[in-house]
Amino acid sequence: MSRSCCVDPCGFFCVIIVWSCMLYADYVVIEWLVLPTFDGSLWGAIHVVLYNTVLFFAFLSHLRTALSDPGYVPIHKVSQAEIDNFHRRELRYDPDYDDYTSESAEDTLISTNQFVGRDWNICTRCQSFRPPRAHHCRVCNRCVQRMDHHCPWVANCVGQKTQKYFLQFILYVAILAGYSVALIITAWVFHDDNGITGRRGPYGENAQHAKVIHTICLGIESALFGLFVVAVSCDQLQAIFNEETIVEAVMRRNTRRRRVPKRPKRELLGEVCGPGHWILWMLPCNSLPGERDILRIPKDVGRRLEV
Repeated sequence: MSRSCCVDPCGFFCVIIVWSCMLYADYVVIEWLVLPTFDGSLWGAIHVVLYNTVLFFAFLSHLRTALSDPGYVPIHKVSQAEIDNFHRRELRYDPDYDDYTSESAEDTLISTNQFVGRDWNICTRCQSFRPPRAHHCRVCNRCVQRMDHHCPWVANCVGQKTQKYFLQFILYVAILAGYSVALIITAWVFHDDNGITGRRGPYGENAQHAKVIHTICLGIESALFGLFVVAVSCDQLQAIFNEETIVEAVMRRNTRRRRVPKRPKRELLGEVCGPGHWILWMLPCNSLPGERDILRIPKDVGRRLEV
């Protein structure tokens, strides 16, 4: 779960905002919506448990996204001779192949155990070899496998090893937003003027005014976060089903090439979320084991390039 330190002051500030908003939503839901509306009712306990369960998974998935290795490519500093050998080897391949996926990439990483081949290139910033579909993040200052984007709200890259947790986080935030709106409507439909937050209650009009302010703030927060995560989730699912990240989509538009999906959508989603039943896809504690997550560059890579 550990990763190299990524210095992102903006991301640190955004993480504080995210956590503060979620804690504030929990406070409003419990203190100003559920307890006054369902006082002494079993439904009150049920709503508190359900809401905080979803909130717990949102916090956990956010932590997994922020603290996990997104798929950093091991750095292997290359010399000028290795770069020349690499380019000479590149010239021997037929350049007419798919930009983002190819059989040679899979053979290189898994089957033939050759770590530098046709689909590899050299990152000029890292001065190291990187596999196909890896891109350099200017914030993390590292190349990330299947990098989609650097998200300041999690202070980390959304890449091969963190995309699942990022999807879980935006899903749970969407559920929390919808749940909050439903509780706001319920609390005002069954509002009791003689209750603890009512105008004629023990705390008078001050309590009702406070309830109005808190519910307005929670409603605005839920609407903004809800619409935002819905838009982001649509982008993420489209990227998964099209077999290309946001970075690759921009590159494709610049070259005016069309990307045609070649595999079923469930298979593509399972590649991101891991093997097993779809219920396991919802759990932030379920890791992503697999050969594709193991990437090492041997020390004799320079000799392997010499032909």
